[in-house]
Amino acid sequence: MSSNWTTPTHNYVPEYQQSSFPFVTSSAVNEVNTTPINVSFPYVTRWFQVFNTDPTSSDAIRVGFTSAGVSGTTTANYLILSGGQSTPRLELKCTGLWFLKHGANAGSFSLVAGLTNIPNGNFPSLTGSNGFSGVG
Repeated sequence: MSSNWTTPTHNYVPEYQQSSFPFVTSSAVNEVNTTPINVSFPYVTRWFQVFNTDPTSSDAIRVGFTSAGVSGTTTANYLILSGGQSTPRLELKCTGLWFLKHGANAGSFSLVAGLTNIPNGNFPSLTGSNGFSGVG
């Protein structure tokens, strides 16, 4: 009998059927500015939810899966969250999120995610150049 256990990959369905490990982080006030901010997860997500913690609706932020995605000018490969808004719980697997301000004012966010046991190294790189359209 072998003692070499393989680690699960992003296609391992049972990881998405069980409860996940918690992950929570927030930015500093007005940290989301003109330089994209990356939040990397240590494991692949099962789900996540993002909150724009600024109360003013004009303090919108961009949320995306790549730096190029949130920085895009010709294609909008990002989600816009106005101040005080939040996403629903998004059942998406990824290894990180990117944030950038959308408009004149800097912003801030809080993020909660459920993580699987799948190491982020066992997940493909989500980039447009890797064939993943819609992410930037």
